[in-house]
Amino acid sequence: MDTTIAGAIAERGTLAYLISVGDDGPHTGNVQVELRGPRLYCALGTSASRNVGVQPAVSLLWPPEDPRGYALIVNGTVETGTVPDQAGDAGLVPIRLTKAVWHRPGLPTDPSSPCTSDCVRVEIGASA
Repeated sequence: MDTTIAGAIAERGTLAYLISVGDDGPHTGNVQVELRGPRLYCALGTSASRNVGVQPAVSLLWPPEDPRGYALIVNGTVETGTVPDQAGDAGLVPIRLTKAVWHRPGLPTDPSSPCTSDCVRVEIGASA
């Protein structure tokens, strides 16, 4: 279990669930992400696009690979109004990462951890 964001995503792959919340409630959709430096990029569907216009904070979830395994949870803020400047980026939006953890039910492995479950912090680098 890698504790860097690049390593964690390399372990789990580029497909994740994006959770957004808007005026009509939460929405979960499947996205393909790409890590570029301190940001993730992905295309948003209709509901997620509408939601981030109201509330740009999102979470991304990579479920555990087995029932007792760790899920990867990444929180961030969609940078609305930002147009990526690299060729081939049509429709991709940047997400500035704010926090990431490996998480599973159970007692914390570190008694000094603020998490009440078994959580391992993932370093997100310059985006923190």
